[in-house]
Amino acid sequence: MQSNWNLQSYLNFIEVQIKNILARPEKEKLTYDILDNIISQKDKLIALRVKHRTMKIGDIWQMVLGNYNSFEDLGTGHKTGLDIVSHSRKIIAEVKTRTNTDNASSRKANKDKLACYKKAYPEYECIYAMVNSNTEQKTKKGSVKIIQHNGVEIKEYIGIDHLLRYIFGSDTDVIIDFVQKTIYEYDLTIQQGLQ
Repeated sequence: MQSNWNLQSYLNFIEVQIKNILARPEKEKLTYDILDNIISQKDKLIALRVKHRTMKIGDIWQMVLGNYNSFEDLGTGHKTGLDIVSHSRKIIAEVKTRTNTDNASSRKANKDKLACYKKAYPEYECIYAMVNSNTEQKTKKGSVKIIQHNGVEIKEYIGIDHLLRYIFGSDTDVIIDFVQKTIYEYDLTIQQGLQ
């Protein structure tokens, strides 16, 4: 734990970052399809907005987890290809919003990156971190699974009681509530046209 770390300062920081992520401009130009019509184009635009929102939520989770106490957000393009690290706690993780975010080839590639790190730094716990499962109950309860991949041990942490409480400890509920409230207030402001 960092001695100068402060929960309120962290919450202030992530509030600004959450709003910045949500405010990022989104592409609204659809790719051309000869079979499109006005109805399908409206549906595609909705699907595109949902896709953008899902990606932003993923970025929010990486930022929230990667700025907590001793953790560092590795951003995009880090040499490890992974998302967050805590050198003092000896944890490195690939963060996903939910258990079905990756297709099979992406999941394998992410596990390969974790296994590569584990081989180079065997003292680190290498985690495939998934915030949500496929149901509310499974997300709340969560799970931990130890798997062997490329000859080394990798852990899959899922949900509130296993992943988030492992990272945030006693601050878990405060942080979840704060992130939910910040996103809701931002959405409400946008919906009301005040921003």
